Amino acid sequence: MGTYTVQVNKFTAVDESGIDWLGSDEPMWVFTANAGGKVRTTHSKEFGDVDSGDSVAFETADRRNTVWPAPRHAAGAAGPIGLSIQLWEMDQGDPDDVARRTKQALDLAQWAPVVGDWVAKARGVIQGSLIKLIQDDLMGSRTLFWSAATLARRLPRAGDNFSQKFRFSGNSGDLPFDVAGGPDYDLYVTVNRVG
Repeated sequence: MGTYTVQVNKFTAVDESGIDWLGSDEPMWVFTANAGGKVRTTHSKEFGDVDSGDSVAFETADRRNTVWPAPRHAAGAAGPIGLSIQLWEMDQGDPDDVARRTKQALDLAQWAPVVGDWVAKARGVIQGSLIKLIQDDLMGSRTLFWSAATLARRLPRAGDNFSQKFRFSGNSGDLPFDVAGGPDYDLYVTVNRVG
């Protein structure tokens, strides 16, 4: 059985929130990983002054861009992979508070120890209680799932990887409504087989 990691590489602000010439976005990413029933929530730094068309790379030193199974994890974990990602416009909010509240909302391991069940429940939490908990702008949300069979098929050998792009916008992924200002961000992730 293989072991895997997920890394975030970069994001592109295809269209920042609001009217472009009025100001820039200050995006922050929150990552909630479920690896074998253990749920961890972390967040990126707040990226300042992001405008439409900008691409920004995540810091890679010391594996800082590893978001599953745990931050900076090198050995990986067995699949399946469950990962919930939210994109926030911080304005004047507190990134640590947003991450803490997201963790509280998505700590579903005790209710859904099977990763696939957790992913299904996470989407409902985001659509309901998470949006009400935090006052900063939620610009997009996606809950991702790669089954053990998918991982084995796509990554048959240690050292294999694949990359995917995910669109985060007001009406994509987990959000049942259109976010005002119509932000569109693309997040680029890589799934690696490490063992």
